[in-house]
Amino acid sequence: MVRSQATASSHSRPDLFGEPLDRENPKRNAILLAAAELFLEHGYEPVSMDSIASKADVSKRTVYSYFDSKTALFSAILIAHCNTMGGIALPEHAAGHDPRKVLTEFGRVFVRMITSPRAVAMQRVIFREVERLPEIGRIFFENGPQRHIAKLAEYLRQATAEEKLKVVDPAGAAFLFMSIVKAPFHLHQLCGLIDTPPNAAIDRAVKEAVDVFLRAYSGPADRARV
Repeated sequence: MVRSQATASSHSRPDLFGEPLDRENPKRNAILLAAAELFLEHGYEPVSMDSIASKADVSKRTVYSYFDSKTALFSAILIAHCNTMGGIALPEHAAGHDPRKVLTEFGRVFVRMITSPRAVAMQRVIFREVERLPEIGRIFFENGPQRHIAKLAEYLRQATAEEKLKVVDPAGAAFLFMSIVKAPFHLHQLCGLIDTPPNAAIDRAVKEAVDVFLRAYSGPADRARV
């Protein structure tokens, strides 16, 4: 349960896109970063391609040479955002792994990622626009949450094959674990009720989520230890 933490401020925004979104093409990267900053500040609808070109210090013709529409540009930002975060959610594990250790490490990294200022800001824009632009929701889900579900499901299949866990539906169990572990923070952040949670609160929530998950999915040999 979330207790009183620092209230999220709507008056100051950190540099959410400090790192490049396209390391290979500086001009395309400048357009992506300029558009991302404008979308996060104003939302999708009020931002024009003219304003993006001006902020990126390029011509509108140059913007259109890379992106044929504002929707295509927004989609490219989503994919680049997900790509920069997509490889960090599941730690490496070897045969003989301890499911509690792997799930705890996954949970900590996943929650820190999803509660980061940039992730929260991006999700607010996405959820605000998804009814009008349903394609945006699909792109985000496939390139973001679905990738983490697939990674964790792959691990759960391995753990089940090694009889460390007993998981019939790995994808469903992965989605359930991710839902449980983010529950104390995610909705509160999206509603602007709390700021980024401290590591101690994340560690506590992850431990509780892992305890619940292992009670449900431990194999016969592990049930006595859970």
